[in-house]
Amino acid sequence: MDFLQQVIDFLTTYVVEIGIPVGGENIPFMVIILLGIGMYLTLRLGFVQVTRLRHGAAVASGKYDDPDDEGDVTHFQALTTALSATVGIGNIAGVALAIHWGGPGALFWMWVTAAVGMATKYSEVTLAQKYRVHEHEGEWAGTVSGGPMYYIERGLGPNWKWMAVVFAALLGITAFLTGNGIQANTVADNLETQFSIPTWVSGLVTSGVVAAVILGGISRIGRVTSVLAPVMAIVYVLGALIVIIMNIGEVGPTFVLIFREAFNPTAGVFHIKTS
Repeated sequence: MDFLQQVIDFLTTYVVEIGIPVGGENIPFMVIILLGIGMYLTLRLGFVQVTRLRHGAAVASGKYDDPDDEGDVTHFQALTTALSATVGIGNIAGVALAIHWGGPGALFWMWVTAAVGMATKYSEVTLAQKYRVHEHEGEWAGTVSGGPMYYIERGLGPNWKWMAVVFAALLGITAFLTGNGIQANTVADNLETQFSIPTWVSGLVTSGVVAAVILGGISRIGRVTSVLAPVMAIVYVLGALIVIIMNIGEVGPTFVLIFREAFNPTAGVFHIKTS
């Protein structure tokens, strides 16, 4: 645990805290790089998040699906698989933490980050498609593999294979801790607090259900998320609308408060730290 804490302290110092002083606060280089790249890609691609929005919706809805295409999941299943890990951690826990630490103004920077981040995500996905690998032989014949580790090596060349390996290793660690660890802990903690269910029981049940899905491979994951993700999205949106309607009189003042505090550097910085 001491070694892990040392690693966390090192990364916090050299990734999150080092930056440029602005208005008495320190804006990390990580924030500047992420937003800067997003803005560059937005301009370079001609505001692709707006101009190609209709086409993106058509692709996700299945308009261009072809059963004979190579791959393991449909366009819609790929979308829901990506969204399945986003609704809880990002839209609920992440937003709550950002507002807690950064105040109402953090919402404005979340909107900005999301807007330019769409261009970054578009670029990542495009590269993943261009440099993905189609397996034609052996037990994995007919499957497709891709992602950053593939386009780093195949796009930048063999000299950058070390970076692809490092990325894959760190991604494996992150998958267990940042995503699954937080979600499993949240489920277990809430069930114990609200229903006095021991954490080991909820953990065992949760891991069993998850194992039954992921051991079936990406095809089964896609089928499950194509059902669960839309339900999650509907529940989330309806819940948000109900809260807004119940507090309709506060909507106007809330927007005023968000924009008034948006240009307090603390709001933007703390949002990125807690994302």
